[in-house]
Amino acid sequence: MSASDLLDKEIIDKIETPNASVLLIRLLIEEGRTEIAVKACVKALEIFPDDMNIRKLLAETYFSQGHLDLAEKELEKLAHKIGELSSVFKLQAKVFRKEDRLREAIKALELYLAHHKSDKEAAQLLSELSSPSQEEKPVLPTPTLAEIYYNQGALDEAIRTYQQVLRDSPDDAKSKKRLKELMEIEETGDQGKGTEGIVREQKVKFIGILERWLSTIESRKGVNLVQKA
Repeated sequence: MSASDLLDKEIIDKIETPNASVLLIRLLIEEGRTEIAVKACVKALEIFPDDMNIRKLLAETYFSQGHLDLAEKELEKLAHKIGELSSVFKLQAKVFRKEDRLREAIKALELYLAHHKSDKEAAQLLSELSSPSQEEKPVLPTPTLAEIYYNQGALDEAIRTYQQVLRDSPDDAKSKKRLKELMEIEETGDQGKGTEGIVREQKVKFIGILERWLSTIESRKGVNLVQKA
């Protein structure tokens, strides 16, 4: 064993934290000293067997050396560990859902289900989040909305809307007055201001204007004829 190898071994033996091990191993890999990097990984994993970063570096180094069977073995250990930890994604999804962060909740559930495909509860939750119910939010009742209903001929809706307005604002005098008017219209069955009523009124007014206009023309014609005679 060379003096350099002895120095490396001494350094590796004195490493006391996972982060320091990772830094040293990466440095060895960058220098192309993969055999020493493998030994450093193995030594570090004896001390920190659950460190996923060190095991990942070992798998990558084996792969770069062409030792596919060894790389696969380490990757299987990593995959198993990741599978054990993947339950955090389900909890994360529930947290995101409570915070109304639906897109993030969906992503977290997809990651969880990649490791737990048989979890029916998670699959159902993902289905609900991905296809939210299309329930319409209730429209805020206002006098303007009530008048829109009325002008569309929906007298019942207009009355209901004014009643809702007055439940929220019982001192609204204008809405009280208008509700009374609409209820009287409902009783008499005369909704003259409905859509058909408005159109009819407009036609009557237009015809009246035409008749007056024609009458004026006829009068002027009569005056002209008298003048000419």
